[in-house]
Amino acid sequence: MVNCICVSVGAGGRIFLNLASASDEEDEELELKEYENEGGKNDAFSKLMMMKDFDPDDEDDEELVKEVLDTAIVALEVDEARSRLSSFRSALSILKLLRSRIRNIKSLDYEKYPNHDEFPDVDLSGMMKMMGDFPPLNQVFSPRKIVRLILRLTTTSLALDTVLDDVNNASSQEEAYKACFTKPRIGWFGILPNPQNFLPPPYAVDNWEKDSEFARQFFCGTNPVMIEVAKDPEKQLSQNIVNHFGKNKLQELTDKNQLLFVSYDDLADLKVNPHQMFPLPMNDESGPDGGPAPQVHPKFFYAPIVAFTYDYDKDELDVLGIQLERTDDARVYTKNTCGENEWLAVKCQVIAADSNMHQWVNHLGKTHFTMEPHIIASYNTLRQARHPLYTFLRQTTRDTLLLNWAARRSLASFEPKAFGDYQSSAGVGQFMQLIEKMWSRYSFFEKTGLPNELASRGFTEDVQIPAYLYREDGMKLWNAIGGFATDFVDEVFDSDEAVASDEVVQEWAKETTDPDKGAVKGFPTSFEDKETVAKVLQTIMWMASGLHAAVNFPQYEEYGY
Repeated sequence: MVNCICVSVGAGGRIFLNLASASDEEDEELELKEYENEGGKNDAFSKLMMMKDFDPDDEDDEELVKEVLDTAIVALEVDEARSRLSSFRSALSILKLLRSRIRNIKSLDYEKYPNHDEFPDVDLSGMMKMMGDFPPLNQVFSPRKIVRLILRLTTTSLALDTVLDDVNNASSQEEAYKACFTKPRIGWFGILPNPQNFLPPPYAVDNWEKDSEFARQFFCGTNPVMIEVAKDPEKQLSQNIVNHFGKNKLQELTDKNQLLFVSYDDLADLKVNPHQMFPLPMNDESGPDGGPAPQVHPKFFYAPIVAFTYDYDKDELDVLGIQLERTDDARVYTKNTCGENEWLAVKCQVIAADSNMHQWVNHLGKTHFTMEPHIIASYNTLRQARHPLYTFLRQTTRDTLLLNWAARRSLASFEPKAFGDYQSSAGVGQFMQLIEKMWSRYSFFEKTGLPNELASRGFTEDVQIPAYLYREDGMKLWNAIGGFATDFVDEVFDSDEAVASDEVVQEWAKETTDPDKGAVKGFPTSFEDKETVAKVLQTIMWMASGLHAAVNFPQYEEYGY
């Protein structure tokens, strides 16, 4: 799993970068050339490029791993000194901490999440288990991946340097945001490709105001896993929406599978975020006379309900109405009853709510954190016994423990001034509550297996909506993974009896489901046949590949702006 890049610029020109992704291989050569031309000499980076990769399961590579980390720290220190990106400092502190404690670990411990200091009475111990120590040697990024990470950080810094004057000289806030991105082409009439086009304008720059794009996002955007097909509108939608449009009209749409909705129910249970709308680390020069911003505006968010209609002739989703508040007299907004700016503001509130559920629950929670107990259990059982099944799981789990560990020390830190408190309207203490609530309803096959998860939202086989590409493309990938998993299991086991008598596989099931260890609900407590083993492998691989890709990689095109 790798995270996409997200950039934000404070009013004083200070630039903040979220976890950067490794760049695409086809862009790496161009990035390296610009790094060498513009970034200057960095001997440690050159050494890192020449270092061989290490075998994540070779215990004799411990010294090599430590040398890689030492070299990466020096390389980052050189680049951090000449960059305005705060992410260099974050990456450095995490790497130094990791280097100070890195060692070969035979067995990983499980740990429960503690309560957050801002909500001491809210019990988070019911969340999925996390790793109880530092990541083991085999979870450290390879030299090549660290090189790609440094390249992305540095070339992003170079690109931002080229646009900073345009940002500061913009005539409006909107123009300043647009100016954050590099131009794909330069020169007279744009005849030349821009060699420093490392922050191209996201798709949302020119499309974020459109109703069609707003609706499309729920099918094919950053968070395509919440929309539902209405089956009983009087129970699934609010009374306000039913009264506004009329139950007969809504039932007619329901009977044709044309009524869909998204309801952010879990957000309604949260409180106003005590953290400020304009936090000082991002806006230290945005107050009166260029001073600090007044810290008098705590963050606020709604728990909207959005109703959609689907046009089968056009294969398009359209917004029917939006309810922001959860009160008996809450208004239902439609594009025909709102002014242009009011309607835009209402949609922005929905997107703000959606980003809370997407980034923290459906991305961090349902992929990264949900994978963690699976990784620990397979590490402690299949890996230790060098079982053939681990060769399947290893490629779906590498790097995730390190990413999760780093996230708990940056994005999701419980410490003061955590990045998640500044970046999200809910704040760390509350988005952990959202994850805990999701996990309390979790069941392995029902919530992670794609067909079951789709059916739970009304997308059964009889409901054909071609424009819902998450399902259309996802099922193709799900079935392909299933075929691969079945073939793999057939290579490992020649019969169901061989599965049932495999002590290592049984220990894997036992540890994954043990309430004091993995505690994954819905996972088999034992394995009796090849079909169940293949189904488990299919589900884990889907979570780490197809599901994660769906909620991760579209982020730049939407959140980048």
